[in-house]
Amino acid sequence: MKIQEYLEKLIKHLGVDDEFEIVLQETNERLRVMISVPSDDAALLIGNYGETLEAIELLTKLSFKEDYKDKRIMLDINDYRGATENKLKEEALDLARRVVETGETEELRGLNSYERYLVHSMLIEQDDLNEVESVSEDRDDERVLLIRLKK
Repeated sequence: MKIQEYLEKLIKHLGVDDEFEIVLQETNERLRVMISVPSDDAALLIGNYGETLEAIELLTKLSFKEDYKDKRIMLDINDYRGATENKLKEEALDLARRVVETGETEELRGLNSYERYLVHSMLIEQDDLNEVESVSEDRDDERVLLIRLKK
């Protein structure tokens, strides 16, 4: 079974009967799966704070890990992840600018490894924020991302 067939069956099994589209974009490092569904069905597939989307992505990764050994499989529904990433980047930029103004360290909690990577990468690319750095740190059984002035 191909990944597209698998996802079509899974989405239908979850109760989406309307038309939907699955588009695959494959690079050397990543397989990006973009699913477009009617807006009424999007909440069902995305879930609360993306939990259902993450579960569907995990099932897909586990089912096709042999077919895509050297690729990261990323799933998105109605550009939910894209919008969430943009919101996270804006929040991190605001915090970094506040760090420059106040000199106080700011922190972001509850980020997964990919989200921390996004913030690290985005801050490195900001020429106007070269005096700040982002550092991941273990604290209270979780990884916390700190944005602080460079030492």
